[in-house]
Amino acid sequence: MALALGTWCCATADAHEAGDGGIPDTPGLRIDATAAVAAYHADTPVPTQRLGGVLGLGDTPADQRGTQLEHATLGMGVRLLPQVGANVAVGWHGSEPGHVEAAWLQARPSEDSPFAIGAGRNRVPIGTVLRNAGHLDRYGQMPQAKRATFNGDWIEDGVNAAWRPHLDGPLAWLEAVDVGLWKAQRFPGSAGSDWAPVAHLRGAWSDWAVDAFYSRLRPQGRGAYVQSATSGHVHTAPTCDASLRGIACFDGTVDLLGGSATWATPLPGVQLSGAALWRRERGALYSQNGDTRYEGKTLGGWLEALWQPSARWDFGVRQEWLQSTHDVNGPGAYAVATDANLLPNTPARRFTAMAGWCPAPGWLVALEAGHERIADRGNTIVGLRLVWTPSDALWKRNW
Repeated sequence: MALALGTWCCATADAHEAGDGGIPDTPGLRIDATAAVAAYHADTPVPTQRLGGVLGLGDTPADQRGTQLEHATLGMGVRLLPQVGANVAVGWHGSEPGHVEAAWLQARPSEDSPFAIGAGRNRVPIGTVLRNAGHLDRYGQMPQAKRATFNGDWIEDGVNAAWRPHLDGPLAWLEAVDVGLWKAQRFPGSAGSDWAPVAHLRGAWSDWAVDAFYSRLRPQGRGAYVQSATSGHVHTAPTCDASLRGIACFDGTVDLLGGSATWATPLPGVQLSGAALWRRERGALYSQNGDTRYEGKTLGGWLEALWQPSARWDFGVRQEWLQSTHDVNGPGAYAVATDANLLPNTPARRFTAMAGWCPAPGWLVALEAGHERIADRGNTIVGLRLVWTPSDALWKRNW
């Protein structure tokens, strides 16, 4: 569960990092499920079809206006022995076919050991605030910074070593350390990427919790659609074939750095949180219209305030920002930058306010309204959401 103030029933998405959630703590079996249904009204598509000035995939997300399934998951976890467990989870978005969000095998030296190693498919450990945002949380829209950095949730195949210490003394603040290698097949990686290291650290002091992560990826032949309105929503970059028809391509290195913090303030029921993501890319950027050397930086994040006057009510605001800088040099630089959707390059902003009511444990009825400005175009969005994220398993049995 995400950090909360006092006893409350407005559950949010599971906050565990890779291998921590979905697997029973003791030998047994558990079934988990979550779901969210949303209805949005806006003058232009939700989410916006393009983040101007961002080197992404050039894909076109499905329009979420109207009423539809926002997200649903169904998972099963099993622990065969105190030392060995596994889980699998399938997710659905709108009318898209189901996809595997987790297929994870975990081993630990003993039942009470702080060490564990896991392998398979999972959400890459980047911290609770970053991981939960846009994933069955209090706000329906994926943050612009996460969309620009990962094209949504960052799910990969890989191996992760986890340490969950319970220390005393000077290191009592240390809560979690993750070190892993991930295949980096999804954006900002590509099918031609090398395995990418990811390091994550979490600490807590009194009413504060802080997460930080770093990764370096080496995508090769990472394609992006050129001004396409028919590509649909994709997570894997299109292939850079010899013709480069309708494709802009990137070869090089990607540095990812992110951090987040949550503060349970002295004010009754008031919690503040924030997150930031930084992506730097250096390498070759090319299309049918030229071959250039490229260096770009994208920085985005958000600040959020949550007030819970009682166990049944949530009120919150979220302010987001996103901006990029690009340096493109070589033959056809202007044409390549245009093909890669780097022009026009204007900062993006979004402000959202929400009011949530919890009719029963694990249920949230949320009304939200917001205004965003992306690529110098404004859009006002109003949404009504029903979110079901039970704090315990749907069914479980120990043996």
